[in-house]
Amino acid sequence: MSSFHPTRRDCLLVLTLTALFGLFLQLDRSVVDAARADSLLGLGLGFGGAGAGSRQTYDQLRDKGADDWLDDVEVGAKHASAATHAMADAKAHWGDEGALRTEVLAHAPGWTIFDSVYLFNGTWFIVTDSPSSIPLLRLMVSTGNEIWNDEASIRGREPTEKDMRIIFPSEAKRLWGNSASRVTGTSMLVNDPPQFLDHYYHFAAELLFGLWRTYASLDPTITPAGQTHLPAPSRMIFPHVSAGKWNDYAKMNSFLSRAIFPSMSYEYQNDFLDRADTARAFVFDRVVFADRAAAFRGAEFQRTWRTAAEAVALPASRYWWAPVRRNLVDFVGGTGQSEYEAAAPLGLGAAAGVGVGVEHDLATDDDVALEEEEAIAVANQARAEDTDKAVPVITYVSRQDWGRRMLRTADHNELVRELHELEKKYGWEVNIVSMDQLSRDEQIRLAARTTIMMGVHGNGLTHLLWMNNQNPRATVIEFFYPGGFAADYEFTANALGMRHYGVWNDETFTAPDTPQVAYPDGFQGNDIPLSGKAVARLVVERLAVDNVHRDVTDDTDA
Repeated sequence: MSSFHPTRRDCLLVLTLTALFGLFLQLDRSVVDAARADSLLGLGLGFGGAGAGSRQTYDQLRDKGADDWLDDVEVGAKHASAATHAMADAKAHWGDEGALRTEVLAHAPGWTIFDSVYLFNGTWFIVTDSPSSIPLLRLMVSTGNEIWNDEASIRGREPTEKDMRIIFPSEAKRLWGNSASRVTGTSMLVNDPPQFLDHYYHFAAELLFGLWRTYASLDPTITPAGQTHLPAPSRMIFPHVSAGKWNDYAKMNSFLSRAIFPSMSYEYQNDFLDRADTARAFVFDRVVFADRAAAFRGAEFQRTWRTAAEAVALPASRYWWAPVRRNLVDFVGGTGQSEYEAAAPLGLGAAAGVGVGVEHDLATDDDVALEEEEAIAVANQARAEDTDKAVPVITYVSRQDWGRRMLRTADHNELVRELHELEKKYGWEVNIVSMDQLSRDEQIRLAARTTIMMGVHGNGLTHLLWMNNQNPRATVIEFFYPGGFAADYEFTANALGMRHYGVWNDETFTAPDTPQVAYPDGFQGNDIPLSGKAVARLVVERLAVDNVHRDVTDDTDA
């Protein structure tokens, strides 16, 4: 057999094909990371080494500065899901394995996080191989009808197959074939009627509060500075609400939403119906699903009568609210951040906020525990040291011009005198305000600086949300007609880790010794008695150094 003798032409052809093959393999790498090349023609092979394909450990990333740490962490992990998608990714396709399965990442009655949940003809579909693993539909969804207490209305809120269905992948294939249009990012879904949405407290301290607590349960590493692994929500969807019908009279609701989540878009009832009108299936990457009526069916709501209580029962970082508060305070140009709030573990400075997507899976359980322990120790030490230096700010939210639920005039005047006496004696800042007389920016900036907020039960106390809840002296003092009590602000303050006191004239009470909810005659009236001296004594007790250090210790053990 004659031997093969390659010609010069053959050799050149082989070398050319080899080079082209190498270029083909590395073309994508060269676009992304040519600067880290370690192979032929300056192209990184991506098989180990120091190229972009190698993954650094969480500790290595954390030891860098905050900016570098965030730049280096990969985007698109399960709990971040923030990668951008090209036009070619407009549809999700599947083969013989069937449609993408829906995952329930977190759930409490009325508050659920779904990954890969489907919308078709106005109905939500959960695709699963194990229907028994899915929470009861009535604890996740309702018809979205208005909430009244008669039997017919209660029955009318029970979900039907028009609202949500659980199906097998085989049924999904029969309905939609092998694909569905993809809706990327995180969607906040509000399956409520407009009945309660146009009220500042119900929107901010229940809906927004509960949505964020539910979402924050995915990131146990949120820091005191408000740094989170969670990407910002992409959209908020109101299937049962027309545009503008979710706003309160002062437009505080929309102001908050656009300030905290500036990149979030909004879809309303007509938009939802437009999707349904396409008669096509849409698969949503992630949906944080809120349903007020479903929350009514939970045990925590029955105990507190607050829908957000169900969401607050989900595990989360003790600093879960910090990203929301920080974004809002930054938006209004506030100075509510103190030294201890800015303190955070090494490498986790204040550079990142809501909307920063990093790979959550890089952190192991030990990393999370260590980071939480470090954050608590640093923050508690710093805030204890800062307590002696900061000038407390006392804000009395007056309702004396409202015409409903007001103090006796003489008692209001006495309270004002007593507070100004404290200002003279201790040098504390005292503000007597009617919130509706201030701009929205001024209201939030003042609340962010406030150490003790007080007032008659009413909507103005919703601003306690923007107080610095990491301050161990942060306190809410609420005045009631004797014998009356409503748990709205008591629940919210406690959920944020702040102390709440109720006052009946000269009698004060706090958890766990709170009375039963009651609305006696006089609760809504303009003859509410109050001892200004009793309130002043309580303020002095809350601002005493001994109490501060005791509360710091209590917070650490909480």
